[in-house]
Amino acid sequence: MNNSKTLMLPSWRSATEVILRPRSEIFIFIIGWLFMAPAHADLIIMKNGDRITGEIQEIWDGDVVIEPEYDDDTQISISLDNVAYIESEREFEIEMADGREVIAKLSGRGAGGKQLLEIDGKSTSITFDQLEELDEIDSYYDWDSRIDFNFAMNKGNTESLNTKFFGESILKLGDHRHLADFTLTREEQNRITTRESDLLRYNYNWLFGELWFLGGSASAERDPIRDLDHRFIAGVTIGRDIWNKPRRAMNFQIGLGYLTEASSPVDDLGNPLPSTSNESIAAIWQYRFRYDLFGDDLELYHNNSLNWNITGRTNAVIKTVTGLRYEITDLLYLNTSVDFDYESEPAGEAENEDLAVVIGLGVEF
Repeated sequence: MNNSKTLMLPSWRSATEVILRPRSEIFIFIIGWLFMAPAHADLIIMKNGDRITGEIQEIWDGDVVIEPEYDDDTQISISLDNVAYIESEREFEIEMADGREVIAKLSGRGAGGKQLLEIDGKSTSITFDQLEELDEIDSYYDWDSRIDFNFAMNKGNTESLNTKFFGESILKLGDHRHLADFTLTREEQNRITTRESDLLRYNYNWLFGELWFLGGSASAERDPIRDLDHRFIAGVTIGRDIWNKPRRAMNFQIGLGYLTEASSPVDDLGNPLPSTSNESIAAIWQYRFRYDLFGDDLELYHNNSLNWNITGRTNAVIKTVTGLRYEITDLLYLNTSVDFDYESEPAGEAENEDLAVVIGLGVEF
């Protein structure tokens, strides 16, 4: 009698299945998780039953703006009058109609078909009329820049050529904000240069609390046609944000700075007069305002600055720019502005005031 036993070895196929099955399950889980990710997209339920998924950008001026899931390069603006409710798992910065500012979620349909708002884990039902503005929570990093080119030329009995080149950049890193801009202005009348001014400015803001900031500012300016060889100012400031929203911004700052300047004036015949230099302690005032009109197609802006000498040579310098930007494309816009400069005691024989109306194109990126 043969009592030997035959040892049965698993086939190559069964062994492979044992090895690969756990890995296949992990792979299927990962793929499933990736396909489930879009379920966290924001959702707008319309009163007619339509559903729009994507990423909500803001609520402003009675409209909700969403970047649809099917096209990351497109934004759709929808009147809240046509919206039943909104669902989102994200938190937003919300300004209520009564002036309160909260961090909250739009959690879907509430009592009576109203919008459900979740604040610190507590839910309440509201109407969209109670929402003044909604914005995404500020990211740690944000950067905006623009360049304007303005050009005007006249030919005939009088020939003139005016150009203005302006650039601005704003960089935000957490509680730190950096603002820099430059302006190059050239004017000719009958082939004679009547203005050749350059201005470079830098501002640093350290934000504390919710609205206040400490800052430092510096500027360098030259305008040899107006007998100004150079003017340098460096100072420290304290300021406050009145608004700091994507659609509107307004802030001011005041401070003290050190000013140094030099001029080489000439008389009416072009003969040089004695050069002068000055060092002063100056009071500093700066104001910035921006407000979007008609959605985001039109932007109104106004910036002004004042440097007033407290010691040294008596002088006050005011620079004001007020204008409109009209969006042509996402990058290109039409710009028009009124630039007004005033100096109480200009160098040499220069005029106190300088006024210019400019029209041109700009690029935002």
